[in-house]
Amino acid sequence: MSRPLIPVLAVTEHEIVALKPAGLASELPRDPAADSLVRRLAGQGFCGLRLVHRLDAPTCGLMLVARSAEAAAHYAREIAARRWHKWYVAQVALPSSKAERLVGAHKAYLKVEGSSARVVRAGGKPSFLDVTLATPAPDAPDESHVLVQLHTGRFHQIRAMLAHRGAPLSGDVKYGGPAGRAIYLEHAILAARMFGSLEWRVWRAPCHSDRARWGPALSDAMDDRVRELLKITA
Repeated sequence: MSRPLIPVLAVTEHEIVALKPAGLASELPRDPAADSLVRRLAGQGFCGLRLVHRLDAPTCGLMLVARSAEAAAHYAREIAARRWHKWYVAQVALPSSKAERLVGAHKAYLKVEGSSARVVRAGGKPSFLDVTLATPAPDAPDESHVLVQLHTGRFHQIRAMLAHRGAPLSGDVKYGGPAGRAIYLEHAILAARMFGSLEWRVWRAPCHSDRARWGPALSDAMDDRVRELLKITA
């Protein structure tokens, strides 16, 4: 049975930028033959792929995948130095009147326990994100879309930190969200310095089937973020 092709937004000899669908693992190292983003891209003719960041299975959106060890090392350094700009959209189980209280900078210490992450007082990894917008979700009046700038890439970071603040993602029963709806969490904007040239590139995920319908405030905010990044990285 053939599987859907992964949309590829950019290709160079050093990296590709792809659009991961929701529900697909980024990579399954213990079972390389199992279905995953890396497996599908290999089936589309891309060789030597090395992940430099991951999206968990329910998350959709942009992924940059290196095509050589040298490129992977470059992007690992860039991520460690927090030079990537990453913006996500999440649908949370709160009306906008309450979700607006999330707007601001957030810091937490996250500890991985089994297949979950937990906010702890000590012993966890420092994790940072900013919520810059909370606006009603057009197709769910009692829920909201929040725009998140992610500064660190911890395991389940957005899901765990928002849940800890009383705003679990809708459908995310692992972190206390209500059942009955698919999780919507999308990596929608990425800006990175390219391997070899250090030239900045900005990518915005195109419309796709896994995307919840956005309201005008969110669409305008995304346009603003792209314009700002193009100025910063020029």
